[in-house]
Amino acid sequence: MKKVNQSKRRTFFKKFAGLAAVLALPVSLKAGKPDDLEGEFVHIVFFWLKKEDEKTKKVFLTELRRFIDHVDMIKSQHIGTPADTDRPVIDNTYTFSLILSFDSKKEHDEYQEHQLHKDFIQNASSLWDKVLVYDSVRINIAIT
Repeated sequence: MKKVNQSKRRTFFKKFAGLAAVLALPVSLKAGKPDDLEGEFVHIVFFWLKKEDEKTKKVFLTELRRFIDHVDMIKSQHIGTPADTDRPVIDNTYTFSLILSFDSKKEHDEYQEHQLHKDFIQNASSLWDKVLVYDSVRINIAIT
């Protein structure tokens, strides 16, 4: 019995020593710029259309493209639909998502007042039931 306990203790200490060595390494995490997401400010919008037929979707996307393709301060863009995922934390009830990035909050604020943005809202708002927006700024985290 004593041999079994010693063996278990050795295994435990080997695993613990390995974990301690990994944890002792200096770690430096910095939120860098991913290749497909530029800028310091991200504007995420979810749209729930009143009708989800192909004609309505096409009109919505045409209006969306007409505006985002011609606003210079947008650094990167992503238009999407819900992914085929199913977990309790996922809300996939929206019709379209829009992710835009900007170099700064100032540029985002200018975009909000851009005439093409205002035109989009005026031309397309009758197509949606609900819009939800999340704005965020990049953080840099250094852990050593």
